[in-house]
Amino acid sequence: MAEDKELKKDNNIQKNLFARESSGLVREINWTTAMFISMGFIAFYALPVSFLSGLYVSPNGLAVLAALLSWIVLLPHAFIWTKISETYQRTAADYVFASRVLHPAIGVGVGLVFGISQMIFDAAIVYDGVGQLASGFSAMGINFGQPYAGIANTLSNPYIVLLIGSVTFTAVILINIFAPKFTNELMGIVTGVALITFVINGALMFTVTPQSVAASGITYQQLVEASSKATPLFSNVGLATIGLMVFTASFLPFVNGATSIAGEVRGGSKAFTRGVFMALVVAGLLITFFISSSIASLGTKFFIGAGILSSSNPTASLLNNPTFDVVLANKNLPLDLFLTIGSYFWYIAVMFAVALFVSRYFMAVAFDKALPTVVSYVSERFHSPVVAHLIDEIITISSLVIITVTPLSSAFFYGMDTADAMALLFGFIIVVLAVIYSSARNTLSALKGNRSLILSMAVIDLIVLSVYAYYWFGNSTIYLGIDMNPATWALIASPFIAGIIIYYVMKYYRAKKEGIDLSMTFKEIPPE
Repeated sequence: MAEDKELKKDNNIQKNLFARESSGLVREINWTTAMFISMGFIAFYALPVSFLSGLYVSPNGLAVLAALLSWIVLLPHAFIWTKISETYQRTAADYVFASRVLHPAIGVGVGLVFGISQMIFDAAIVYDGVGQLASGFSAMGINFGQPYAGIANTLSNPYIVLLIGSVTFTAVILINIFAPKFTNELMGIVTGVALITFVINGALMFTVTPQSVAASGITYQQLVEASSKATPLFSNVGLATIGLMVFTASFLPFVNGATSIAGEVRGGSKAFTRGVFMALVVAGLLITFFISSSIASLGTKFFIGAGILSSSNPTASLLNNPTFDVVLANKNLPLDLFLTIGSYFWYIAVMFAVALFVSRYFMAVAFDKALPTVVSYVSERFHSPVVAHLIDEIITISSLVIITVTPLSSAFFYGMDTADAMALLFGFIIVVLAVIYSSARNTLSALKGNRSLILSMAVIDLIVLSVYAYYWFGNSTIYLGIDMNPATWALIASPFIAGIIIYYVMKYYRAKKEGIDLSMTFKEIPPE
């Protein structure tokens, strides 16, 4: 009798380790949607604009080679996250892995870093999406006059940016809350439109000529002349080429879109090979094509000159946007409308992916009881993490308000510039160190597969990420737009430090109120 009571007590303790006996999520995402989510989270659609705008920093770099190598050097990175997703098929799989291999406090820090940094990114994507629409309509205004010039001006109004951005993002959140079972169909439609317009835009860059560019008010010759004023950041061609690759570091390492929903993907290991690894390969091939076609059409001096002049002439910055260039060169109203509106889908695809991502990390940390349990709440009817989505909605819209209509916009952008640095330093690099540690020691928590191969890939990945971090922080005013000082370092580290503090606070709370040792939770894998 006493033994039965003891066994029942042990079972109750086991049940109390997590917020509930199952996550409440359903495995209904197929591998295609998982790949689309990963591609959206990589945000490769916005990468060419960032890359081409940065050519003036390293005018002596080999631009096309840099675009090609930028994703090839990250194949080991994608391999590692594929293995994490396969081994830990749970929500926010990389957080689950890190928190079981390393000290739980460090794992919680990693989970919050991923969640918080990408909420900041959320606001930037919402803001930039409206800016993308404005760029397309600006070119249409030059080609066709009114009403398109007026629409472009309206879209530049900060209150309109706030309105359109808020409505779009709120719609994304509501769909994720109330219609998650349609995720496959919706991501297919949004990604389909985004991919079609992306490929057409890249192909039509071959139609852009020096003569068509002149319609903007800046001649091709002016841009070429301005390019001669560019001062290389690195004198060595090899270092300069790496310097161009670093502009992709805010996008391509973020292969963990499918990893965040690993507990909802059906199809087993093959689904993650396609959903994580192939997502990077496809995105890499597409951006290489897009950047190559842009440079083949106009030459690097065009984009270098536009980068030089952009600080004094807003039109020059528009010329670094291929959608603006293509619309300007092709005076076909239906085509121009399709390309302009279709390019907004590039950002909607990213919003869908990031909304899924952020909610899953907050839910996963709360499911482990390292955050208030209510954050892990999943609707029984809709199978969606409602509270986590609402947190994302509130913080993202609040951030958008700050960006658009308050005097604090510059300070907030300062914070946004640190978001990618947070994720790289206190997210990806720590997870890779956990892979190296667990594989080298062959622990029970180590990733499944060829141990030597996994260890080798992780070491290569660590080297690549460390090089990117060295470039970022060594030239922070160029790549991050910030000066590295104690305040900046504190800001970058703040989510990670907050995660550690929160873990110990919650550990004390759970012990006092529930009589459980929170550290015991992290010795178990969360239930599905």
